[in-house]
Amino acid sequence: MSPEEVARTYQFREGFTLVDYGEVGLPVFRLTIEAITTTQRSLPTIHEFVMRCLSLGEFREEPIARMLGLRSEVVVGAVNALVVEGLVARQSGSSDLQSFGLTESGQARLAVESIEVPQEEMLVIDYDGIRRVPIRLAGAAVVKAAELKSNDALEIRPYPAEAPAIDTLAIPDITRVVRRQRGEDFRRTVLALKRIVRRNNVFREAVALVFAANKGGEVQVAFAINGKLSELHERAFAENGGPKKMGFLKALSESDATNQIDAILGTQTAQACPPRADVIALRRTQSDAEAAVRNTVAAAERGGKGNPASAALAMAQQDLATVKSMLANYPIRPMEVYEQKDLLDEALEGAKTRLLITSNALNPTLLHGGVIKQIDNLIGLDVAVRIQIPAVTRSNADKNEVRYDPRSELAKISHRGSPVLMEGQKRSIYFLIKDHDLAVVTNRPFFGNPFRRSGFVFVSGTVIRDPEMVEKLYQKLTEPAVRKRG
Repeated sequence: MSPEEVARTYQFREGFTLVDYGEVGLPVFRLTIEAITTTQRSLPTIHEFVMRCLSLGEFREEPIARMLGLRSEVVVGAVNALVVEGLVARQSGSSDLQSFGLTESGQARLAVESIEVPQEEMLVIDYDGIRRVPIRLAGAAVVKAAELKSNDALEIRPYPAEAPAIDTLAIPDITRVVRRQRGEDFRRTVLALKRIVRRNNVFREAVALVFAANKGGEVQVAFAINGKLSELHERAFAENGGPKKMGFLKALSESDATNQIDAILGTQTAQACPPRADVIALRRTQSDAEAAVRNTVAAAERGGKGNPASAALAMAQQDLATVKSMLANYPIRPMEVYEQKDLLDEALEGAKTRLLITSNALNPTLLHGGVIKQIDNLIGLDVAVRIQIPAVTRSNADKNEVRYDPRSELAKISHRGSPVLMEGQKRSIYFLIKDHDLAVVTNRPFFGNPFRRSGFVFVSGTVIRDPEMVEKLYQKLTEPAVRKRG
C-alpha cells in the first residue's frame, strides 16, 4: 500500500483528526554478538534416554519405564520408533520377544549424542529500537539511513537512544531470532552471551500517521508496517514520550494554518465550506466503498459469468463513484491530508489552459522525471504552466552535483517565451490553480519537502471547485506581480 492508501484506510480515530502522515524508518539495532554455543541434540529426549538404559544393560521395556518414571506405553512407543529407525533391534538368539538391544548404528548414534563441544560463534540479531525486544526480520526488510534520506523518509529515533547492553538480552529470545544467511532455523544451543562486538543502525520502513485531538493538545502517532497498524509500536513510542521528544507536539501546535488560509480566501468564501461533520460522513462512506472494492476485486476476477462477487464489486464501484461525485460537487470544502497528491495528479493530467503551482523547494523525489514529462506535455498542448518557488542562493557544492536536479530541468522549459520556473517571495501558504475549475490552498508545499526540519506539521487545506472563486483567487495571486511590472 502507498502512504496515501494507508492514510485513507486508517484516517478515522474517535476524538482525533488525522493531520499529517509520511514515510518513516523505525529504528533497528543490528547486533553482532559473541556467544558460546553447542550442537543441538537431534534425538528426541525420551528416545535418547531409552537408548541410554539399553546401553546400561536393561533390555526390557517395563523395567526401563520404571527406571525413567514413565508410563510403559510411552516407552513401548519410543522403542517401536527406534526399531523403525534401525537404532534398536530385538535381542538375537533370545527366546524373549520383549528383549531389545542397541544395533551398531544405535551405539554409534548414542556416542555422537554424548559428545558436546562448546564453541565461540558470532550471532547476528535485529533488535527493535522502539519496542526494545529482539525481532526476526528478512534481509530486505531494513534500509540504511542514506536510503531513508534519499526517499525523504523521516528517521524515528529510538528511546532510549542506546543499543541494549549484553546483560539485558535473554538467551531464549536471542535463539529465536538469530539471522541465518539462507533463512533456515538456528540449530545450535546458546550456552552464554559474552559481548556485543558490533552495532549497526538500520531502519524498518513504515508509514507514520499523526493524529491531533479534537479537544486539547494530545497527539498520537500510529505506525503502519506493510500496510497494517502496529499497536505495539504506537504504544511503546507513546510510553517513552516519543511524540514530545521528537518535537511533534511543538511542530503541530505552531503549524496550524487554518486561520491564515481563511484570511487569504476571505470570510465569505471560508464560510461557504460545508459542515465538517457532513464531509466526515461522506469520507466514511467513501472509505467503506473503497474497502468493499479491495475485498471483492480478487474474487470477481477469478469468477465467471454470474459470479456474485462481480455483482458486489460493481455495486461497490458505483457507491464509490457516487461519493466521489458528491465530494466534487462541493464548491469549496476542506482538504484531507492524503488527497493533496491526487489533486496535484489531477491538475497535471487534466489542465487545459493554465496551471499555477507554488512551493518552497523542488524536491527530486516529488518533482521527478515523470512529472517533468507531464509538464512538457502540457506545454505542448499550449497550457500556460507556472511553477513558483522562493529565490535561493545555490552553493558551489549544489552546482557541482551530478545527480538529477529538477530546478535545472524546469529552467529549460518555457511557454510562449515565458519561463515555467519563476522565483518569487517566500511563502508559508501554497497554491495550485488549474484552469477555472480547481484551486487548492494549503500549508504543505507541493514540490518541497514537507517535513525535513520539524518532522510533521498540522496540514491544513481547502479545495475550491467553484469557477468564480477559483478566478478570484487567481487574480489575487497574480495582481501584485502585474502592478509591479506596470
